[in-house]
Amino acid sequence: MRGGPAYLVASLCLGWIAVWAGENLFWTTPAPDLRLLDLGFVWAAYSVAAGAALSAAIWARLGGWRGAFLGAALLGFMIEGAMVGTMYEAFPAQLVWTPLAWHALISGLGVLGGGMALLRSGVLLQVLGMVGLGVFGAVWGLYWPLEGRALAGLAGMTAYLGLAGAGVVLAFWLLSRLTLPGWGPVWLWLAPAAMGVLWAVGSVVEPSLLRLVWPVMVGATVWAMRRLGGAGLAFGPPVGRGRCGLFLLAPGVTVALVLPGWAMTGGVQVNVPIALVTGAVGLGLWLWLLAAGLRRADGA
Repeated sequence: MRGGPAYLVASLCLGWIAVWAGENLFWTTPAPDLRLLDLGFVWAAYSVAAGAALSAAIWARLGGWRGAFLGAALLGFMIEGAMVGTMYEAFPAQLVWTPLAWHALISGLGVLGGGMALLRSGVLLQVLGMVGLGVFGAVWGLYWPLEGRALAGLAGMTAYLGLAGAGVVLAFWLLSRLTLPGWGPVWLWLAPAAMGVLWAVGSVVEPSLLRLVWPVMVGATVWAMRRLGGAGLAFGPPVGRGRCGLFLLAPGVTVALVLPGWAMTGGVQVNVPIALVTGAVGLGLWLWLLAAGLRRADGA
């Protein structure tokens, strides 16, 4: 699949991966009133944000782990700063948590970039990586009983993480078979323009000087992508269904560990240490890539 259809399918696939990592894995257990229609709206929103990030990566010709991290950082800024306003709460901590600490580091570098890389590694390494992701999800999930969230049972957790994880399997399989377009078609501007309009409308409805940080963060990220790019962006070559299916080990391990963990502990205050570590790593990596872009610019 090539051209516009490939771009659309890629945006939907990246959007679903981001939903699983940024919503399902993050919240661990489904809300009691969650409906498939709600999940569809979330997927649509994430897919538009993913399309904006994908357009930037195509323009910058940036792939690999740097493309996964910086592209997911853009998606995080789009979700948290244009679609909702959480990026401006608890300023400046929310600039890092969750755009850089979770969307960029966990969703982008871990689930997307790491997942795609492990698909082409040895089977044992992929299994260990997926088990590691599942353990992380279970440890993180131990926090939610302390927030008073209604905890799902085995069936609900299997559907929420496992069936949604099957969508990630399909997304990986499809992504590896797409040939993305080069920069040029006008429609590549549509998703980035939509995000810009959403941010502008939000700034009018809820005016705040803090909202001016959004174009700064987005602009710095896109600039770094452009300076570091040039090699091109590709998700291929194709990967078999069996290797993609090993991703299901991650939600399986999370469900298998977090359910007895909830019963035994009643909740563990893991949110602060995990937020501090992922925040430091996410921010540090983002700044390091910006510095690398500056060095590339000085050497140009």
